[in-house]
Amino acid sequence: MASDAVIFDDSNSVSDLANFISRAKTIEDDAAQFVARNTALAVYVPVLVPSDLGQGGYTILGMRVHRLAQPADLKASYSLASIQDRLARMGESTVDFALPPVEENPKWAGISVPVSGWEDAGAVANDMLTSSAQNGIDAVAQALPENPGLPVLVQIRQRIWAADVQGEDLKIPMGSAFAMHALGFLAPGGQSRVFRNGSWTRLSNERGHVLVRKASLLG
Repeated sequence: MASDAVIFDDSNSVSDLANFISRAKTIEDDAAQFVARNTALAVYVPVLVPSDLGQGGYTILGMRVHRLAQPADLKASYSLASIQDRLARMGESTVDFALPPVEENPKWAGISVPVSGWEDAGAVANDMLTSSAQNGIDAVAQALPENPGLPVLVQIRQRIWAADVQGEDLKIPMGSAFAMHALGFLAPGGQSRVFRNGSWTRLSNERGHVLVRKASLLG
């Protein structure tokens, strides 16, 4: 690691990170991966991860890019709780973010997300994604038994969020709509672009990005 801190461009960037981490923690209390290149800091969080990455299923990550005041070189993961703790210690106008002292190693962080080579596949209405996300949330709630264990919860989520968004020709899973909705990326009346790159799909707009990978079964 090149430094024990990153310096954000302004206090709004710090507030954006705090909001993003807070939303991510309500979905999955896991970790976030920080990837800094020059003055751009990409922050990835998990939304849906298979119990075993080699057994098929969808991996869905949320991502936001934050501007830095000074170049940085970083690729490390930290628990969401430790990031929140560091943010809570910052003053209102402070832009120096001290990285948590302990790194995490979540299984999804080893997945290589494409940086280039994305092809534009079209646009989808944010209102349609919001509606699809709510339908999926209701379906998950109805399908869950009382006091489900983690394996059952993961299985139900994978099954429901793998279904395609209804009424949309671009073949995007409902889980991507849920991720865009839960992370606060959907402005009413707006649109999101859909991009493809091999087994990856990306939904993007000015608020953030959702990355989806359909894994194949390993024999």
